[in-house]
Amino acid sequence: MADIEIPNHRDLWEAVNQSRLELAELKGMVKMHFEDKQHHYPPCKPAADMQKTMMSALGAALIALLAAIGNIVMEFVRR
Repeated sequence: MADIEIPNHRDLWEAVNQSRLELAELKGMVKMHFEDKQHHYPPCKPAADMQKTMMSALGAALIALLAAIGNIVMEFVRR
């Protein structure tokens, strides 16, 4: 079996803290991005990308909702 290094508590703690710092930084960028209604390049590129992803997801959700409503209406029309 291959030698697999099992992380100790210190390694896990460092990874968790690094993740917390990155999330806090991203949260700050997103907050600044949405409050100012401006794009702050280059530091806010991740926030702008996240906004595009959220808008795409919103569009897909609205299309799915309209399709579901259309299917319900069609079921009532068929009867």
